[in-house]
Order: sequence, then C-alpha cells, then structure tokens
Amino acid sequence: MMKISIKLLLIVLMIGFCTDICYSAKHWSKTYGGSDFDLATSIQQTQDGGYIVAGYTRSFGADLHDIWVFKLDSSGNISWQKTYSENRGNGVSSIQQTTDGGYIV
Repeated sequence: MMKISIKLLLIVLMIGFCTDICYSAKHWSKTYGGSDFDLATSIQQTQDGGYIVAGYTRSFGADLHDIWVFKLDSSGNISWQKTYSENRGNGVSSIQQTTDGGYIV
C-alpha cells in the first residue's frame, strides 16, 4: 500500500510540474529591428522588470554593422535605443545592468 501511495504521489507531482512548464502563458511576442540584418547577442532582465538588449544592426542608416543597444519595458515596448558606429570588426557579446542602474557592454 505504501509503494502505491508513493507512486501515486510522484505521478501527481510530475503532472503538476509538466502542466506548469507545458502550458506557461506567453506574456508577449514582438519583432524588433529595421529592414536590414539585425541580431541580438545579449538579452538580460533589468531591475525594473524590463529587458536590456545588445547586438548588431545594419538598419537605421548603419555602416557595415553598428552596435545596437535598446531598453524594453516589461510589456516589450522600446523605451529607448542607441546605435554606436562599429567599423573595426569588434563586437558586443554581452550587456549587464550595473548597481547604479547603468549598463556595461
């Protein structure tokens, strides 16, 4: 009887766990960028519940490929964005929020 109870408990826990993972709600889905090649290389959640994104863009009048940094609010709307001319072949691999609320690339 004890073995059956343990098996039943494990099955119930597994079903509950799978339900949370398999049926998690999509909060939002959006597309960002312009009419040319754009690529996000780092996305991090920020202290305010939004996201900071860094990557590359060839849109927006960019040179070969510019570094593109933009901030999203918790609903996925762009709060601000900035491009930095990059013509040396260096790139951006990550971005992090600093303790003072700024960002380091």
